[in-house]
Amino acid sequence: MRIGIIGALKEEHTFLLDRIKKLKKIKKNDIYIYTGQLKKTKIFIIISGIGKVSASIATMKIIEIFNPDIIINTGSAGSLIDSLNIGDIVIPNKVSYFDVNLTNFKYKIGQIPRCPQFFVINKLLHKISIQSAIKAKYKFTSGLIVSGDYFIRNKTQKKNIKSNFIDAVAVEMESAAISHVCYIFKIPLIIIKSISDKSNKNSTKNFKKFVSLVSIKTCKIIELIINFIINNKLFIKTKI
Repeated sequence: MRIGIIGALKEEHTFLLDRIKKLKKIKKNDIYIYTGQLKKTKIFIIISGIGKVSASIATMKIIEIFNPDIIINTGSAGSLIDSLNIGDIVIPNKVSYFDVNLTNFKYKIGQIPRCPQFFVINKLLHKISIQSAIKAKYKFTSGLIVSGDYFIRNKTQKKNIKSNFIDAVAVEMESAAISHVCYIFKIPLIIIKSISDKSNKNSTKNFKKFVSLVSIKTCKIIELIINFIINNKLFIKTKI
């Protein structure tokens, strides 16, 4: 089993990097990739950088170089609902772009041509992720995450997103792009995000304060997911 893990910032992976055996660091076109073993599983962690293009490039790199069986996108997100607080976990069942609008060509909001409006997460992996969060005794929410090249930090931005995606629970800057690439190349995907801020006027300050701390939870869930996959000798073949 070969597992690729993608996140925007090194701070979001520090806990996991400390637990990987035979850790090596390589550089490919200004992108840093860490390789090693976790629970006797080959792990490839790539620090993508922030935003959709950076995330797409990193996803392509990890597929091209390592051909992973599963990709995990981890990191932080901003809350879009009152019940989701800093430190809580989001395990999305679907993802979309909030900053794509081709409705004048009769596409749905968030939809790229030749792609669905929502990229649906692998159902088995989603179930395993939820079971792992329960085992860790973390508060979590499942639902729609939306992505775009904006750091959401005020009520107006938040309101605009909710007007198009009323059921969206969290927002961030990479997951839809990673999901898009995995959809095209039929790579099973898991997304685990921790809430670093509430998408309000305090978001910048809270993100800086909490991103490293809350990311420990996502890393612990990833460990549990890998344990479950290895112990049950699972091999995920299909996207859905």
